Amino acid sequence: MTFLTSKFLAPVAVTCLLALPAHAGTVNFTLGTENNSTDFSVQAMHHWKELMAKRSNGELQMTIVDGGALGSGVEVLQQLSNDEIQASISGPTLVHSMAKPYQCMEAEFVYDDADHGYRVWTGKLGKELSDYMTKNYAITITGVGYRGAREVTANRPIREPADMKGLKIRVTNPLRAKVFQAFGALPGPLPYSELYGALRQGVFDAQENPISAIHAQKFYEVQKTVDLTDHVQSYYILTTNTEFLDGLSEDQRKILNDTAAETMMWLNALVQKQEGELLDEIKKSGVEIVKSDVPAFKKIAEPIVQEFAATNCRPGILDDIAAAK
Repeated sequence: MTFLTSKFLAPVAVTCLLALPAHAGTVNFTLGTENNSTDFSVQAMHHWKELMAKRSNGELQMTIVDGGALGSGVEVLQQLSNDEIQASISGPTLVHSMAKPYQCMEAEFVYDDADHGYRVWTGKLGKELSDYMTKNYAITITGVGYRGAREVTANRPIREPADMKGLKIRVTNPLRAKVFQAFGALPGPLPYSELYGALRQGVFDAQENPISAIHAQKFYEVQKTVDLTDHVQSYYILTTNTEFLDGLSEDQRKILNDTAAETMMWLNALVQKQEGELLDEIKKSGVEIVKSDVPAFKKIAEPIVQEFAATNCRPGILDDIAAAK
């Protein structure tokens, strides 16, 4: 992943439950996320918290509320839009729940690799998406970090699309549901915080997430296989309430942005370093690691994505994504 050098630096921001005026000495922030404390994104936010406090001589203080204590990813974003909290970090929940013209930025098999996706999220389309969120929801995208390729975990090996037939799999957006239906699966939604229990009880047979999430949420404990489908390149999106950000002093914003850029580089490096180690750890627990037939899945998914984009996404978005290769 070449983006882990200095090629792409995305600024990131932190959050605040009670944002004080710009002239105040100490500003106390709260960052809300449904990700739990072992998730790479939450580890990165703790790293950022320390950097920011040090650079501001204690002026900028952040409290992190993780593990879904403030609700689901969608609920947290609604709180953020209403200025009930001031920032959040998550997967791409916002494009599927709030910025639907841009949901194809997280579609199946639209990126050649992690670098390609990172160029899109931190480039022209990413800026366009942030402007859309600011205009419609008073939310600014203030950071993007690599999360990893989304993989399937299941109660049986998934080597080819035919193995998906009848598989009850948790998915949370309409496009992904259409894609997995085309594979032969039976997709359905479920809150992230309820997924482990649903897999353990057999309510769902499978789920799909990056390796970091599979490990952090311990989904592998209640599944038999990790199936390397690589169907989506996924990214962490850090968002901040626009009015809160604008209300900071110039010096405060500079400290936020400077430490944010360093933090996102730190997060990218962490994901690259530990993803393979986490997969090895999962394998050692007795879970089978399956190398799925990625081209076979891609062949089925591509026309579904194109048809969906034609009526649900911003015109020309797939062409713009392809042009960023």
